[in-house]
Amino acid sequence: MELHVVGGFLGSGKTTAIIGAAKYLMAHGKRVGVVTNDQGRYLVDTAFFRSEAVPTVEVTGGCFCCNYNDLDAQLAQLERVAQPDVIFAESVGSCADIIATVVKPLLAMRRPDLGPPASFTVFTDVRLLRRRLLGLPMPFADNVVYVFDKQIEEAGLLVVNKQDLLPAGIGPELLDLVKDRFPGKRVRFQDSLSEEGVVGWVEALVSGAGVAPVEVLDIDYARYGAGEATLAWLDERFVFSVPEGMGRMAVNRFLEALLDALHREALAIGHLKFLIQAGAVEQKVSFPTLVPEDDWRSGVPDLPGTEVSLIVNARVEAEAGNLQILVTEAALTAAEEAGGTIDVVNVAAFHPGFPNPTYRMR
Repeated sequence: MELHVVGGFLGSGKTTAIIGAAKYLMAHGKRVGVVTNDQGRYLVDTAFFRSEAVPTVEVTGGCFCCNYNDLDAQLAQLERVAQPDVIFAESVGSCADIIATVVKPLLAMRRPDLGPPASFTVFTDVRLLRRRLLGLPMPFADNVVYVFDKQIEEAGLLVVNKQDLLPAGIGPELLDLVKDRFPGKRVRFQDSLSEEGVVGWVEALVSGAGVAPVEVLDIDYARYGAGEATLAWLDERFVFSVPEGMGRMAVNRFLEALLDALHREALAIGHLKFLIQAGAVEQKVSFPTLVPEDDWRSGVPDLPGTEVSLIVNARVEAEAGNLQILVTEAALTAAEEAGGTIDVVNVAAFHPGFPNPTYRMR
């Protein structure tokens, strides 16, 4: 059994790459499992993986490092139930110091039959990385950027993702910048929406290119904790009840109103993820930090029936209570314009607690 630990900042494309890798491996006869992770408890990604028939367990209520025993238990559960050949463990996007708090404990304490981590990959959005390396303004506060920097610094394999969003000809220049900033770092540029990109990543893992470093990250936990606390987490599930044929309009109007509100208040998006369900239709829609200019509305399918369920995972640099208000107002606006109502099933809005690893090994 191979265990691949995957980290990287919010919205860097970790989930997209893992689902692509899982599909590729399963198509070639491999059994694959996934462990998702988040500070919250109602995860779009878990539901999305399961909808793609990938056996999935989750570690919620905090990062892997602060819930190491739960991670170990979930790995054992996944192995008992699914007997996977390959497991991807995807760390929450605000987590750093994974070598000392996750990889080394796994190496030291996992049972021999369960195996140690085979690799540690960190994903980064190519546009954010380019801004950082060129000294351009970042959309986040300094302590959040500190977490971003530390994640990249400790990568075994750095995947510079979404290369398709770079202007033509910039790739070589950026690679030189990465090599200058992180000498000796194993770096891969890819587009995880393409099969070629995902297959290349899988081949890199198989070849051993993503083996985790042995040196523990030098990290200031005061800054790390302050960076996490700057971000608001909102997890919510609600149901639109609308006239037949108005479901798609309600969802599009909700997303539009929420994006407008976040832009109006100049609130930086870590990521926004939505799982939309109506009858037999299920669709995931995501917005990363730098919202693309293309027509995202085309990603929302026709939605049959009179009830549309949405799971919302919003990670935004904001005050948690204000973020909840903005989401609620956007949903109410959409329901009213669609001639319907909303019913909130569950909601949690909070800031992550200070990181307190179960273990930290040198």
